[in-house]
Amino acid sequence: MCIRLVTLAMLLSACLPACSGSSARSGDSGGAIGVGGAIGIGGVLAFGGALGVGGALGVGGAGTLPVGTGGAIGRGGAGTIPAGTGGTPGRGGTTAARPGTGGAIGVGGTLGAGGALGSGGATTQSTAGIASKYPGDVGIDQDPEVVWTESFEEGSATAMLARYEDKKPDGLVLDSDVPPQSSGKASAKLTASGTGNNAVDFYKNLDPGYDELYIRYYAKYQANVEWHHTGFWVGGYNPPSNWPNPQAGRKPDGDDRFHVSFEPMAQGATPRMDFYNYWMTMHSWMDQPSGNTAYYGNNLLHDPAVTAKETWQCFEIHIKLNPSPASGAGAELGLWMDDISIVQFTDTGPLGYWIKDKFCPDAAIGTECTDYRPASPTLVPLDLQYRSTTQLKITALWPQNYITSGPAGSVWYDDIVVAKSRVGCIR
Repeated sequence: MCIRLVTLAMLLSACLPACSGSSARSGDSGGAIGVGGAIGIGGVLAFGGALGVGGALGVGGAGTLPVGTGGAIGRGGAGTIPAGTGGTPGRGGTTAARPGTGGAIGVGGTLGAGGALGSGGATTQSTAGIASKYPGDVGIDQDPEVVWTESFEEGSATAMLARYEDKKPDGLVLDSDVPPQSSGKASAKLTASGTGNNAVDFYKNLDPGYDELYIRYYAKYQANVEWHHTGFWVGGYNPPSNWPNPQAGRKPDGDDRFHVSFEPMAQGATPRMDFYNYWMTMHSWMDQPSGNTAYYGNNLLHDPAVTAKETWQCFEIHIKLNPSPASGAGAELGLWMDDISIVQFTDTGPLGYWIKDKFCPDAAIGTECTDYRPASPTLVPLDLQYRSTTQLKITALWPQNYITSGPAGSVWYDDIVVAKSRVGCIR
């Protein structure tokens, strides 16, 4: 980062080359010279102090360069859904309860400048978290805040899978490829194929459940695979269940289930990733929802710079359920990648608007948002009312690889930590 700036000339000659290439993600419109950047609106020579309103190099945030581009690659829509925002109905699952075929891929766009998803926050690298106390994650399983860990060091896939209530083991092996920071010797490699074993997964029931959890894990995605559902699913069932039952196409009632998942939305060398969530206030791709195919997972991120890579990445998801069953007040949904905050949804922001089943932050400039943006949209926070009863808690942990077409593809998972407070990446 560039901290001492005395003149505009010094800024141009010294800071911009260093800043624009180091911390900002590829294609950022909120980078060194963009909105919220060094010379953009809210930057130096503007209002609110050096390097941006409220902090360094970002609108309302402090730390490294703000998040910029984003684009929605829709999936799971059909019928009257606008072009580029959906496709054929549904994106099914790995069980009989999850029918459906893959949706078409829409067009990309950008999420705009500023902090995380235009929320006014920062995309700083955090050093806080449980992992900072346990170099290499050694001993982290003994921390009182930790409720579950999986480092795949059991010695065999059979021994590892014995710790889970439900599993589809064909295609799962322990592999010697591990994240560079890991102190372990093995990861889980899950290989599925559209023409063979479609689903490889393992499922943990976290009964009696939790109202708030952080889930930190590492993943590596093989390039150029026709992903369908390949990612981390976390959610809850009431009563707690020993097997997954996501019920694709159907909106939860609020007293039965919810799911938060983070996974690739497309194919290619580095496909875009997004949330694919089911909860009681989700939206439908239909103008008038009806039947058992009206609801498929809602995308919320729409940022093509957030991608799945064929190198190890550290992901962390934060879920806080609404304390009162009467509303979504107090609920949260957060995401970090490699300890960089990507988005922190709360009941106050970031503000946005809905285009059918896609939540578009106000700053989004992806065509699936901007081509259908109302002239004067009513901007609202994302309604994260996960539940209508406090008996519904976070009980389900479900990493998976589910492929319905194309050749075999592999994903690697390692160093999973589920905790009651922020974990952070391995130190």
